[in-house]
Amino acid sequence: MGYRRAPLFILALYNLKILLTMKKSPSSVFYIAYVCPKVDLVSLCHLERTQRASTTTEDTPLHVESTITCTSYVQNNDMPQGSYQFFVFSNESPMARAYLDVVRDTVCGLTLRTQERAYSSDNQSRPMDISERIKGLDWPLTGITMIGQRRLINIEWAIRFVIANGVMGDFIECGVWRGGSSVFARAVLKALNNNDRHVWLADSFQGLPKARTSNDNDNWSKMEYLKVSLEEVQTNFRSFHLLDDRVHFCKGYFVDSLPRCNVSRIAVLRMDGDMYESTMDQLFNLYSKLEIGGVIIIDDYSIAECFRAIVDFRNWHNITEEILSIPGDETGRCWIKRKSIQLQKDQYLRLLPTTKS
Repeated sequence: MGYRRAPLFILALYNLKILLTMKKSPSSVFYIAYVCPKVDLVSLCHLERTQRASTTTEDTPLHVESTITCTSYVQNNDMPQGSYQFFVFSNESPMARAYLDVVRDTVCGLTLRTQERAYSSDNQSRPMDISERIKGLDWPLTGITMIGQRRLINIEWAIRFVIANGVMGDFIECGVWRGGSSVFARAVLKALNNNDRHVWLADSFQGLPKARTSNDNDNWSKMEYLKVSLEEVQTNFRSFHLLDDRVHFCKGYFVDSLPRCNVSRIAVLRMDGDMYESTMDQLFNLYSKLEIGGVIIIDDYSIAECFRAIVDFRNWHNITEEILSIPGDETGRCWIKRKSIQLQKDQYLRLLPTTKS
């Protein structure tokens, strides 16, 4: 368990270093330092680009990327395909940016990149490839999320988007592994001093289920590395001082847990179920709770079974909202809900077991 405590020590030192190197001008423009060199990260509020202190080596931990103006910025258009426009609020502390950068890169294992390794399918570990980790293409050894930096940035964009546009509801993630993505979501809400929204985590906390129908197979259920207990996830939240009364857990396989999950209004729905049936469980139980203007994020769009489930559900319900790529990522997608639907429950009944296990 020693490696679990190391990131917090590094986080504290790294956070201090960022704050000490921050420069703030009279016009409320401040500079942002990111942990990963040679990566063209997002430009917040697209005000202006700074001179970039670029590097050609992976040994330099920080570089200046872009500037932010701390003014209220609301855009009602959808996210552009090639970049992000973040919403930075007038009452937002400049320290919030540094804090969130550190939490983001710690949960995905980039802060300790000189020691972090990736898990291999042969139960061995290998050196981490930074470009793979940024895109979430490997399984971290010590990181507590496997979605990568780009999809974590997408979570922050989605939360800021719904706040800026007045979309009511909570954040829910279905399929959480070690909980790092939801830890970051809670950190975003806390950094923005948003006390109205809650974070929900839905997971079996014992790995993926066996297939119920011929739409899936049992391969996912055999992957021991994906089995993480509720207690471990709660410990990870505590290590960031983020386990509070606004964090809730819905335990069980989706087919059983989601119908009784007490979340009533959803602003951001993040789906990470891998399988056809699990994806349908999430959509049929939660899509109607997603508010108009809310964001649905699909982590596994590149997996054939998940992709087919998304296509089927959208066709059955005539969902035509544009599916948006996540900038710099290869597997994730999202869309913004623009209209209500009438659930075609008969389609879902075919996927349900006669007797739930």
